[in-house]
Amino acid sequence: MLLNRYFEARLRRKNAPRKLGLKSLLRNEDGVSAVEFAFIAPLMVLIFFGCIELSFMMRADRRVTATAASLGDLTSRLASVTDDDMRELYNAATVMMQPYRANETRMRISSIVDNGNGQKRVAWSDAHEMTARAVGSLVVVPDGIVPSPGSVILTEIEYDYDSGISLIIDTNITMGDTFYLRPRRVSNIERIRDGGGGAPAFGPAS
Repeated sequence: MLLNRYFEARLRRKNAPRKLGLKSLLRNEDGVSAVEFAFIAPLMVLIFFGCIELSFMMRADRRVTATAASLGDLTSRLASVTDDDMRELYNAATVMMQPYRANETRMRISSIVDNGNGQKRVAWSDAHEMTARAVGSLVVVPDGIVPSPGSVILTEIEYDYDSGISLIIDTNITMGDTFYLRPRRVSNIERIRDGGGGAPAFGPAS
């Protein structure tokens, strides 16, 4: 009997409303995890989307670099470049730039020649969505790139990148790359033009 009364008294004290003082509130840790998560969750979301945008930018930059290198490599393998060759080079660029649009990419292929006098001049130049280099114009080239006498193929690529989900990083940037490659089969690669009108050879077919 006494034991029953003892347990009933303890149960009543346990269920009775308690007055929480300031010290009790300071020691109360209920809900701490929820508050911490509320602070950390937005930061984690920002980092997550930032990583996604950064990966997209890196992929686009690799496409630009690979296209510039491949265009220079393909051109340097030729002994002469015709308009048909230029159209094939543009078609190759459309494949290499996927999933990005090559028709929105600024591309230029030029032959830079040194006739033995130390001056690097443009022998020929073709471009898409940018101005071709003027024939005979001087070009500043890093030392040791162009043999004297000799030539190099200069490829230049520029692409305006916008991921469309610029939540964290400003992804409206212009990516570009430049490659110099020496001809494989001849000292100077000749440019043979059809001479007819119509669309430029280095670009989409009309």
